[in-house]
Amino acid sequence: MRKINILKAILRITGLLVFSQILSMGIFLFFSGFDILLLRSQDINAAKILIEKMGLYKYFLLSQMFSILLPAIFYLFVFHGKNIKEYIKLKLPSQKSFFLYSAMLLFLAYPLIQFSYEINRRLPIANWFKDQNELIDNMLKEVMHISGFTDFLIKLFLVALLPAVGEELFFRAGIQNELTNNMKNKDLGIILTALLFSFLHFQFDGFLPRFFLGLILGYIYFWSQSIWVSATVHFINNALIVIAAYLQQDQIDNIVNEQNMEKIPLHILLMSIIAVFVLRNKMLNMWKADNMPVEQDGGGNDDGEIV
Repeated sequence: MRKINILKAILRITGLLVFSQILSMGIFLFFSGFDILLLRSQDINAAKILIEKMGLYKYFLLSQMFSILLPAIFYLFVFHGKNIKEYIKLKLPSQKSFFLYSAMLLFLAYPLIQFSYEINRRLPIANWFKDQNELIDNMLKEVMHISGFTDFLIKLFLVALLPAVGEELFFRAGIQNELTNNMKNKDLGIILTALLFSFLHFQFDGFLPRFFLGLILGYIYFWSQSIWVSATVHFINNALIVIAAYLQQDQIDNIVNEQNMEKIPLHILLMSIIAVFVLRNKMLNMWKADNMPVEQDGGGNDDGEIV
């Protein structure tokens, strides 16, 4: 029975990913004037042409809407519409301190995440990936040019709020739930989701840091049993970048380009690891207090205790 459940989960996740690609290709095909050859081209210049045709803001908005948010909503309603609020954990956590501890976990993990950039930059990256990274970096630099407070609020919605909501529905409520509800090893489900989360951003110069961020968000979602907590932390992470760009317009290159981060001192790194471990134990114990007496559903059991 467990193997059947895992197979169903894999098929549903595959369907979600395929539908996401079909929907995004469809909207971009429309705005490209149904230029199929343009969309099929693997040349990075084809993406630049498409962005020029649509306009950067429209491209950015529709990418989030049709690649992430709408496919996630469609998937959740199709497969879990009868109990969708319960399934995606659309409730506040039983212990409101989860919000505080989750935000603390994010901040205290920043040195560890930043250290992973140093490892990532030593990894070999194919030329196509380098071109893709450069294109996305240039897009972000242009988006991060903020002309005033109203523009700041628009960018906050476009870069921070919309991705936080869409990606938490897509990756945590969608993919992670499918895996953790049907796998004995809950940690493996969270790790696989974090890998997909990082890979599907297609920014391979920041693959490891985004993977660690995905792990943090995944465990926060699992421990708190509330999408409000993980979405709030996700929003805070994104919003800090927008705020930094708004306050330091002359430093946009350094803010956007993840390769420009300074090296983390060893003692700061060690303090970050210890702090993350302490908070991890605290939040794990809070989760156990809320959930261990309750029988796991969806094919899970106590043997798959989260670590």
